[in-house]
Amino acid sequence: MIVTHGPTLPNHIVEWGVLIVTYPYFTGIVAGSTVITALVYLFGLRKLEQLERAGHFLAIALMLVAPLAPMFDLTQPIRAFKVPFYPNFSSPIILFFILWTILLLVMFLKSYFLFRRDFIQKAKEGGIWGSIAGFLTFGAKDVRPEEDDKKVKFWAGVSIPVAMFFHAYVGFLMSAMHSMPLWGTSILLLVFLISAVVSGIGATLLLYIVGQAILGEKVNPQVLKVPTLVMASFAGFDLFVLFIKYVSEWYWNTAEWPLIAMAIKANMLFYLVEFVGLLFVLIGGFTPLNSTVGGISLLSIVSLISVYAARWTMVIPAQMIDKGHRGIVEPHIKLIGREGVTEVIALYFLVFFLFFLFVSIAGWKSASHKEEVA
Repeated sequence: MIVTHGPTLPNHIVEWGVLIVTYPYFTGIVAGSTVITALVYLFGLRKLEQLERAGHFLAIALMLVAPLAPMFDLTQPIRAFKVPFYPNFSSPIILFFILWTILLLVMFLKSYFLFRRDFIQKAKEGGIWGSIAGFLTFGAKDVRPEEDDKKVKFWAGVSIPVAMFFHAYVGFLMSAMHSMPLWGTSILLLVFLISAVVSGIGATLLLYIVGQAILGEKVNPQVLKVPTLVMASFAGFDLFVLFIKYVSEWYWNTAEWPLIAMAIKANMLFYLVEFVGLLFVLIGGFTPLNSTVGGISLLSIVSLISVYAARWTMVIPAQMIDKGHRGIVEPHIKLIGREGVTEVIALYFLVFFLFFLFVSIAGWKSASHKEEVA
């Protein structure tokens, strides 16, 4: 069913729905979590190693699940497997596949050297997880901490620009569609990257706090203060860039602005959640909230909600504007079926299943940390 506003029937429907909104949200968390990696391995904040470990588990899980979102969006998802076997280098999809493959390979190489010591120790414990861990050592039985640390630092440094470029590619594709008034701007790529940092840090912080609580471990909020401040700073930067984006939209798309205003008004709830949420993270990140576990958890939750709303406002309103500039068409979001909310929920469950699987194999804490505690 198509609901329209305007004098005549628009000549299209909203093709990309909640699945395509979720896809850049997942890849954004992957890219944003690499900021924690940069703090640990490039800026030497080794006290954040456990936080980075949790973020790495989450990033791998999201990388494996994220491609399923656009696949489920296809009328015939099985055709997605033709991309690597019948590559069309004039299509932007093949570049996505290349970037995804490179990033996944880099993350697995980093994982091997990061968790090799844990795999060796886990293999000695026996059991099903020990057998899996023993297989993942690929025959390596000796422990070489210093050599492994150097390789982890190298692959961590490589993963940061690759992850950022992989996520920015979504913004690049959308900004290339100049026929869409809300997408035809080069600043869109920057908006995607900045908000990705906010959600990536927020997801990592929240997951770490919840994981520690489940294990009955204490969380030192002072340790998490630096990433919280970074998250708040990028929330402010995001608000600034969004202001520039919409001012430029108004300036360059004066003729289309009445339709743009109609699309914005139809999605006003999401815009309010986005802007109010980012403003709360900006202000709250520089208040005593950054010194308590509850406050950091609240800021993280708000950051995730506001960035998801930001993904909605980036994907949906632009499609609502009629290509003939005669009105707008409202999206029809289903609960069950193709492009349904249940598909998105299933993707989230799959992410957490993979996350707990990785934790079960490699362990929540590193082998070196266990030895220090002992």
